[in-house]
Amino acid sequence: MDAWHILLPAFIMTALMIITHTYLGLHVLARGIIFVDLALAQISALGASVAFLLGKEAHGFEAQAFAFAATLIAALAFTGLHKISSKTAREVTIGCVYVVATALSLVILSRTAQGMEELKSLFNGNILWVRWEDVALVAIAYGALVLLHALQRKRFYALSFTTDKNTRPSLLWEFLFFASFAVVITLAVNIAGILLVFAFLIIPGFSASLLVVSFGRRLILGWVLGLSFSAIGLWLSFIADLPVGATVVSLLGLLPIVAMFLKLVVGQSVNNLS
Repeated sequence: MDAWHILLPAFIMTALMIITHTYLGLHVLARGIIFVDLALAQISALGASVAFLLGKEAHGFEAQAFAFAATLIAALAFTGLHKISSKTAREVTIGCVYVVATALSLVILSRTAQGMEELKSLFNGNILWVRWEDVALVAIAYGALVLLHALQRKRFYALSFTTDKNTRPSLLWEFLFFASFAVVITLAVNIAGILLVFAFLIIPGFSASLLVVSFGRRLILGWVLGLSFSAIGLWLSFIADLPVGATVVSLLGLLPIVAMFLKLVVGQSVNNLS
């Protein structure tokens, strides 16, 4: 099998993830709940771990059902985060959920013969070997979410970028926002792993935020940066036989540095012109 047949479905899957994850990541950054995506990803892994302990196929439909149910429950709980006024208290709450979910996953998988290997797979994933049928499933699910958020973009935007409590949409929309997270993360963790999911959610959007101000420009620039560096990471992991998740995340880790450098250069150019 040549490189094209392996890298093309992996790149398309990566593009689907970056399109949706960058959008959600910008909302997370605006809300100041940076690690909620990491906590939800770990909750998804916890659900899959329970299914694995019960003898289900680790990446089969039943395991995905367990993962989605666990993530949806957590999403329902996180719906109330906006009622906590202290940013520190919100982050501590999210951090506690993450560390407890991680600990429970370790405990559960320690009771199975291949548990630690499965935990490694949950963290690192292997997007290089994604199948076209998996890409199609994710495309349909993500497409439905994109349509929902596009049609109701004003309501979802107001959830994260409006401080006036009187004009905020109802609690139902808050739940739909976190339920979208549940769908996106459950599908992504199964294929790409926790590390890559968290990186896609935070790094491209944050890097773009260092360079541009408006939500639309941050979204587009985040897509461009994320896709460019992810493509390089996928190619490097393929030709050098490196762990794909860790390799792509390492490349994405350069994005904030590149963004800060560009900001410094642009800033100096403006000063010189003035």
